[in-house]
Amino acid sequence: MTKSMVMEGRICDPEVMLILTERTIERSDLVAQQNWVRGYGQNDSFPAPEATIECLRDEDVIGWRVFWLGLLLRCLLHNSSEIRDFVHERFPQDWVSVVEMSDVSAWYPAISRNFEEASDVLDTIDEHLTAIDQWVFIAYDGLEAFDAAGSYIPIRALIGFWFDRLRRWQRLRAKIFLRSDLFSIGRLNFPDASKLFWHAARLDER
Repeated sequence: MTKSMVMEGRICDPEVMLILTERTIERSDLVAQQNWVRGYGQNDSFPAPEATIECLRDEDVIGWRVFWLGLLLRCLLHNSSEIRDFVHERFPQDWVSVVEMSDVSAWYPAISRNFEEASDVLDTIDEHLTAIDQWVFIAYDGLEAFDAAGSYIPIRALIGFWFDRLRRWQRLRAKIFLRSDLFSIGRLNFPDASKLFWHAARLDER
């Protein structure tokens, strides 16, 4: 078995959440696979880091977790696979038009006010995926743009959000591509952060 095959198998391991790399990741080819959904990337379909940081300038890590949960719901609502229809069926209809808006300032307040209900929707999605024996991997890359824009909090919040969900969800899993120089347990600053090493893999340059 080649080194690249071993690495791809490691990245696709459901228990691996964080993929550390020495280079900027703009797009993972793995996202093209059927059960991968893009959760964030540096393109016009996602909120720009500078504008998002400005919009959430008064929010702490918890507020940023609300942002990532809302963005996850938006990504699943816009996904082209069959999961999109399932999400639409379970998603409160009075939220759909709001959450589908591209402007963060338009949908963030709605998710913040209904955080537990939004979490319940995702719990239901995970239960459905478990029942049909299917995985959905949410891929994040280009996160260094937040750090370059002046805030590490969004990265910390994203990692913390998904680390908590490792215990809560069985079939919804994150794949967070992050430059190695941006990864620091001290900067993450949340309980049990050191346990992330059990859920990380290092992507060597080719």
